[in-house]
Amino acid sequence: MIRSFLLILLMLAPGLAPAQKVSLNLARETYFGMSADECNALRLSNDFEKSPPTDAVLKAYYGASTAAAPACLGSPAKKISYFRKGKELIAEAVKLQPDNFEIRFLRFATQSKTPSFLGYHQNIDEDKLFLLANLEKGRAAVANSRIFAKMTDFLATSERLTVKEQAKVRQLNKIAEK
Repeated sequence: MIRSFLLILLMLAPGLAPAQKVSLNLARETYFGMSADECNALRLSNDFEKSPPTDAVLKAYYGASTAAAPACLGSPAKKISYFRKGKELIAEAVKLQPDNFEIRFLRFATQSKTPSFLGYHQNIDEDKLFLLANLEKGRAAVANSRIFAKMTDFLATSERLTVKEQAKVRQLNKIAEK
């Protein structure tokens, strides 16, 4: 009897444990791993769903991954639902910290990658100007040179930047590598 009870308790234990919070490092690595596996977005979104963040930067990663998750969903209704939720989470993060480089980058990247028929492009120019004007501050704020390099690589290859703006970002990267 006791043995059966212990066996049942052990089987239920994982469901009883509190949800593990997603760390900033894990969020960054998983998000930037989407280029290798686009379903990383869905996995990250699901991880955040278990323990929704209150931190603005993590909320932005939650939003960006949720908005990108439809690539791995079958149902059109689910795709729209995830995308809308992602947009809302990003908007909340920007409201919490409008001058945060990483949050503004995530909104820029999400809007840049969003198909035009979804109509989510209203902040691209504003975010682009903010990011270009704050590259040095952004490097210090992000504080992870590899992640910052991934951000600036995205910017340097973005069709949203002019050739001159792309060159400015590439030049910053060259200076940083020295």
